[in-house]
Amino acid sequence: MLLNLAGRATDLSAHYSDEGVLPRAALLTDVLDPWQFSLNLVSGETIFQALVFGVAALAALALLLGYRTRLATVLVWVMVISIQARNPLLSGSESVLLDVLLFWGMFLPLGACWSVDRALKAAPPRLSMRFLSFATAGLFMQIAFMYWFTAILKSGREWRVDGTALYYALNYDQYVRPFGAYLLQFPELLKVLTFATLGLEAFGPFLLFFPFFTAPVRTGAVVAFMSLHFGIWLTMNIGMFPWVGAFCMVCFLPAWFWDKIVPRICGALPGQPTNARRYLRRARGVVRTHLLPLRATLSLPGGAGGRSSTVGSAGYGDDYDQPETTPLAKQGEPRSAMMSERGTGRGGVGGSESATMLRSSLATNLLAAFFLLYVFCWNLTTVTSFTMPERLVPLAYSLGLWQEWGMFAPSPTKYGYWHVIPGTLRGGQQVDLMAVTRDDFYPREGVSWEKPDYVRGIYKNAQWQGYLENIVKVEEYVNLRRDFNRYVCQEWNARHAGDEQLMSFQMAYVLEETQPDYQPPTLSKVVLWEHSCS
Repeated sequence: MLLNLAGRATDLSAHYSDEGVLPRAALLTDVLDPWQFSLNLVSGETIFQALVFGVAALAALALLLGYRTRLATVLVWVMVISIQARNPLLSGSESVLLDVLLFWGMFLPLGACWSVDRALKAAPPRLSMRFLSFATAGLFMQIAFMYWFTAILKSGREWRVDGTALYYALNYDQYVRPFGAYLLQFPELLKVLTFATLGLEAFGPFLLFFPFFTAPVRTGAVVAFMSLHFGIWLTMNIGMFPWVGAFCMVCFLPAWFWDKIVPRICGALPGQPTNARRYLRRARGVVRTHLLPLRATLSLPGGAGGRSSTVGSAGYGDDYDQPETTPLAKQGEPRSAMMSERGTGRGGVGGSESATMLRSSLATNLLAAFFLLYVFCWNLTTVTSFTMPERLVPLAYSLGLWQEWGMFAPSPTKYGYWHVIPGTLRGGQQVDLMAVTRDDFYPREGVSWEKPDYVRGIYKNAQWQGYLENIVKVEEYVNLRRDFNRYVCQEWNARHAGDEQLMSFQMAYVLEETQPDYQPPTLSKVVLWEHSCS
């Protein structure tokens, strides 16, 4: 989330302020669903957008550290939805996946173990590493839905018959990386990888719930899905989606991974605590020596308005539902280096005698069960004639649950292109104003229609690429072109005078149609519109 915010923050004025390519008036008139909300709409000033991004970054940092974890998760979810709704033309599949992962995270005790929240407890209970609720099922099934429904949507011959889907996908120069272009030399390998990708998306999620030999089967499935996403990252530049898709699979890793593999990674020796636990003890010592006294000092006398360091029977305050103490023998919890602290008494995680097992409240479970059913029904609408009841549709837009996993579906596009924006200055010079989208207001004179060596390199980032693709290709965004025209003239002429003033420009692109069987592509120049800065 922090990386996502950092990438978006490089274009605060251009993408989120009223002086940029999408003023609030245009957003509300032509783009935003009536049920969507965005805190960014409070002001169109760049400084306010920076404030929103700053709050989001602080909340994401708190979530990373596990400080007031549930509150931080809610704040990050709200801020993410707000930022994405402020300019929907910038968002890709990673935005949808982030939304739903944060949504389910709000129902889960993410800060129960390795977190500042736990270290802040004066006497934290011994915790079981098991947690079961409808939110757990919701998180698992949400990830499985992404793969199942994208496999159903990939109905074209290129995926299911010819095995040429990856051939066409890797010819889409706007996204392909050099390694992806290199793989085009191996047509038979691409055919195998095409069918393997579709097969993994269709049948791989079943392995995540396989009832026999669960640990090795589930681990193998996790490795396979992570490998799929790393392969996507190596071959295609599609933003952060491969990273989000790969690392959300961590939640499927079975108990033996945390019990046996993690301690070895952390450098445990027989009979000795792991390095990770040593660092955790040191951190806990710092927290209890310095932060807890400070917190007590800042609390009001008599507890009025203050917060005790230990609240409730388990000491988890309002961040978690009420836990219950359950004998480990009844749960079958393994004794492991990561789940017990032998000889340390209280404060361990897991334990050999008894452990506190966190439980979701009845209300939380019922709510999570409702949204699990809701998300399933919503996904059904993308592949069948089933329609959601009209009264329930707004929930998807207001809560960030809208989703359609049509990635390269039903078939990869056979048309690639690169943008060219030839501009004419007052003195008659010609310049390519694509440089303006890269914050370069002093480009070389002259316009080239030749294919760049690396098409992706003409775009500053994935956000600019997505925005230009949307105003060029999506019919419902045609009215937004006027604001792009205004932005280009405004930003250029604010920095130039006299003969260097921009008079007019064209929005154009070179269309490249990929031919089957490695035949040479056909090229054609398309001018979409002309604009005069006067």
